[in-house]
Amino acid sequence: MECIQAAETMERIYAGTDHPDVVEQIDLNGVQAVYLSDGTLVIPGTNEPSDWTRFNFNLFGDARHGFATLTGDSGTAWHAGFLAHAQMVYAFAKPLKPRCIIGHSLGAGSAQIVGASLKVPTIAFAAPRPRRHNSRLAGEDHVLNICRTDDTVCHVPFNFLGFRHVGGTSWISPEVVNEGEDHRIANYLDLMRDPVLSRRMPKTWPL
Repeated sequence: MECIQAAETMERIYAGTDHPDVVEQIDLNGVQAVYLSDGTLVIPGTNEPSDWTRFNFNLFGDARHGFATLTGDSGTAWHAGFLAHAQMVYAFAKPLKPRCIIGHSLGAGSAQIVGASLKVPTIAFAAPRPRRHNSRLAGEDHVLNICRTDDTVCHVPFNFLGFRHVGGTSWISPEVVNEGEDHRIANYLDLMRDPVLSRRMPKTWPL
């Protein structure tokens, strides 16, 4: 799946999960994901207030929400909230054997972990940094992050805290920077449809 096609799929899912291509879905404890008839797993971003405390701001673990651990099965250290989200998505996705994975925002943080774990081609839009370890995972080359330079979410959690993206990262930049305001998938699509930028987008991966 090409990057623009993936972003368009993400936008359609945001428009309503009653999309006719949806054959399976999960909505449990703040975690949402849908599985499409073509084998694509789509993981949306933050869509309810509790996502901020349960997932986004939970960098180092919160026993109140039932996940104080920072370490996944690989033995690596993760952003605790993204790991907790990804573990639920992984349990949903693994038996479905998705052909590819698309995530946005919180869903992009989760998608990086799930995609690398399942070794499935993954596109993560507006991706935050979920990993706190310098070594590479075996499945990292299956993950591609598409990040706008003016999207604050793509720069957090900060490098000085030890966090980084999983997989490859393709940075795209508008002519006029609107710092922190261009996080929605529609903003990404507008920029990706630029003829010059679209030619720079990776066409295939693993990278």
